[in-house]
Amino acid sequence: MQSIDFQARRKRVAQHARELGFDAYLGTRQGALHYLSGAFMPWRGAVLVTADGHCEFIYWAMDASRVRAEGHEMEMYEFEFSDFPQLIRQRLEHHGLTRGKVALDLSHPGAAQVAPGMLTAAEYFDLTSHLPDIRFANGVDVIDDVMLIKDAAEIERLRHAAEVSDYGFEQGMNAVRAGATENEIAGEIERAIRQRGSTWSWAVTGGTEVGAGERTGFLRGVTQQATDRAIRQNEFVILDLHPLLDLYMADTALPVFLGKPNPAQSKLIDCWEETVQTMLASLTPGRPIAECASRGIAVFEKHGLSEFGLPLFGHGLGTCARTRPFINLRSRDVVTPGMVVALGTHLYRPGVGGMRLEYPVLIGEHGAEPLVRTAARVHRLP
Repeated sequence: MQSIDFQARRKRVAQHARELGFDAYLGTRQGALHYLSGAFMPWRGAVLVTADGHCEFIYWAMDASRVRAEGHEMEMYEFEFSDFPQLIRQRLEHHGLTRGKVALDLSHPGAAQVAPGMLTAAEYFDLTSHLPDIRFANGVDVIDDVMLIKDAAEIERLRHAAEVSDYGFEQGMNAVRAGATENEIAGEIERAIRQRGSTWSWAVTGGTEVGAGERTGFLRGVTQQATDRAIRQNEFVILDLHPLLDLYMADTALPVFLGKPNPAQSKLIDCWEETVQTMLASLTPGRPIAECASRGIAVFEKHGLSEFGLPLFGHGLGTCARTRPFINLRSRDVVTPGMVVALGTHLYRPGVGGMRLEYPVLIGEHGAEPLVRTAARVHRLP
């Protein structure tokens, strides 16, 4: 695979911090740590990028030796027990950052989900109480703006992760049959993606998700952790995969239907598939993301199913899946070539069933280019 220039990344973040009026960016999100270190960092940690270009990492001592060995030219300071905020303060003071303006990972406006690693309330209160002359501010855009448009090396990794999710979906679908349990299907998917190189099923919602029958139809039900429920004929099955390869994520969810749908299920399928195609067609460069979301909502309304469709149509994808662009009515982003998103379409009707799309696509010069080969439709099995 193409190599990644981590020093160049760090310089771009430093430059953007300056452009936004910050003296430093203190990133605690896992996606930021991965993006700037090149090492898997699952424990509590931070990356400090000063506006003049210095970059260093703060990380839990019990995992630091591995990260130092597997990361790229990392200057690292270790902490034990609950001394994380104290070490952050020491490093800020070392760089003369006892006043001025420092960007923190606090929240994504307009997003209900919290990205893994956002600064906690206790950590925030500790920093502000001991460093009262620093103006701490929400600075997620310092790095999100940099991560928003993917370069060739990132696209290569995202394409690879998507290809692995294709294989996992295929193997999972092949295992769907009456009598098989959700857990059995999830196990087949896990085995398949591990065989192809996935190192972690990254979702906080249950890793590889599999839901069948009534478990696909929870109102607004975006989560189906696999259980021992047996699959039956004439019902929906949702397969939702989250492989991670070289720190880059795929997010692929598609529905399967086993048997013959009844009229209510067919109506749901027709609405969902039309919404999916509308959303894929909507992602043309220059169009506001919020306008794309409004087009999907209009299809739900056309079919009289708006109360069952979610006004959420996906999110950014890279070293984090809780990152811009968030495809909803509150987005301020514009569709831009080089973005990679997990395009979503969610339709869940209690008593009937539900379908989920999470579909990795690259925004090209003319619109959405799927990174997966699996078709964005309901996959039917006899």
